[in-house]
Amino acid sequence: MDPIVYVSLGAALAAGIAGAASAFGVGIAGAAAAGVVAEDERNFKNALILEGLPMTQSIYGLITLFLILMVSGILGGGFKFTDPSSMDNIVKSAILLGAGLTVGLTGLSAIPQGIIASASIGAVAKNPKTFTQGIIFSAMAETMAIFGLVGALIMIVTGVGF
Repeated sequence: MDPIVYVSLGAALAAGIAGAASAFGVGIAGAAAAGVVAEDERNFKNALILEGLPMTQSIYGLITLFLILMVSGILGGGFKFTDPSSMDNIVKSAILLGAGLTVGLTGLSAIPQGIIASASIGAVAKNPKTFTQGIIFSAMAETMAIFGLVGALIMIVTGVGF
């Protein structure tokens, strides 16, 4: 396979999977937020903050997409790995595919994060003092996405370089 296919797949998977998962997570939390705000408008601020938490995985995916496109030269110049017969080009392109896949798959954590945020929105509506706990519970799901981003950064820096 041509190296540009690996690189393009890596960039697309990072942003695509993480972005889709964030959309599901925000949607799940948003449905709960709409319900509690309908009952009492004073719940808006807390519900909005909790609803937005699953969005960060899409940011990680977007960062990874830009890094993959920058280090490969697609963004801002010419593609660096044009020779498909070079094993070095194939390996570096496969590393970028792996980095994108890592961020995309760990970005799926946005879906359970949305479920946790949804439950937290309901809890905060009943007892506003549980807001901090809701943030902490929701942030726990995001830990996997942070690990994925760090892993991808290590793969990009050590495997391909800048």
